[in-house]
Amino acid sequence: MDGSERRKFKRLEIEYDILCSKVNSEAKDYKFGYTVNACSGGLFFETEEKTFEQGELLEIQLAIPPTTGLLESGGKVGGLARVLRVGEIIKTQKADNLSSNKYGVAVEFCRPLRLCI
Repeated sequence: MDGSERRKFKRLEIEYDILCSKVNSEAKDYKFGYTVNACSGGLFFETEEKTFEQGELLEIQLAIPPTTGLLESGGKVGGLARVLRVGEIIKTQKADNLSSNKYGVAVEFCRPLRLCI
C-alpha cells in the first residue's frame, strides 16, 4: 500500500453538534454527539451513546454556527444517513488517569443534506 488517499471525498475536520434518531423508531429517541470530520458524502461523529449499529438508517441534524457570507445567523442542516461502522473510543485523561468511553460512528449520507426550516 502506498499510503495514498482512497476516499471519494476530501474530509474536513469540523466540530458541529449533531442530533440523530433511528428511522422508523416509534419514539423519537434523540441522541447527541459532535462531528469529528465531514465531507459531502458522509461524516464521522463521537457520542456517549452505545445504541448505534451498522446498517441502521438515521435521521440526523447538524447545528451550523453563524458563518459570515454563508449562513449569517446559523441554522441546521439535516437528512438521512446509513451507519457504516461503530467503534469504541477510549480516552484517558492524564491528570487523574480516568478513562471515558465514547463511540465513534461513521455514516454515509443517503442524499445531500438540506437546510432545516
